[in-house]
Amino acid sequence: MKPVYDTRHVPAHGDELNTTVFLMNEAPGPSEAVSGIPSFGQQGANIFHALRNAGISWAVAHQRFVWPINVAANDPRCHSQKDSFLITRAHHITCTNAFSRWPKPSDSSNSVCPPNMKDIVSLENISRIRSEVHATHRVILICGAYAYLACIGKSLSHPAAREGTVLTTAEIQVLNERLHSRFEKGWYMGHTRRWLIRKDATTASLRLIAEFLGWSLESEINP
Repeated sequence: MKPVYDTRHVPAHGDELNTTVFLMNEAPGPSEAVSGIPSFGQQGANIFHALRNAGISWAVAHQRFVWPINVAANDPRCHSQKDSFLITRAHHITCTNAFSRWPKPSDSSNSVCPPNMKDIVSLENISRIRSEVHATHRVILICGAYAYLACIGKSLSHPAAREGTVLTTAEIQVLNERLHSRFEKGWYMGHTRRWLIRKDATTASLRLIAEFLGWSLESEINP
């Protein structure tokens, strides 16, 4: 099925002077298209809870709350907590997508479908990703098979088996050449919808990433 793309582009979200992590999801959905912020809806919730589960101090500093999935959700207090966390997240992680526009099955649909592989590897799209990578980015987190395609230029065999694994030296070299970047290390994390399903494995990977970057870790997680 050929996707129909929403007209709204969703740019990278992060403080380009400070962030050390570049997190690439696959494509924005309706919440991201409306807000203009990647990983704003359910993916953002998955990232928030996984970071807290891992005991990463800057995430644990934000108490657990019910993440509003879309802009129209009604609880002002939760929206305020979400906005506060997104500001903090932007100081540590740049979030983006393998493709910057919401792919859907039809113009009238409110669901998400996979982007076209040819669109992901197009020069226009790769140039867009290159412009979002900055010198401060030391670690890349590839979240999903389409994100791997954008970064490496080929499909990933058996993506489920690679979840939570460190990218090889060869993979880092390829993506640095491809994205004109200087990443020192990377992880294939799998789609964020699986982060909480694979809670223990995700926690282990995120704690390794935190240790590599010098992020402080909590021994106990606040409720």
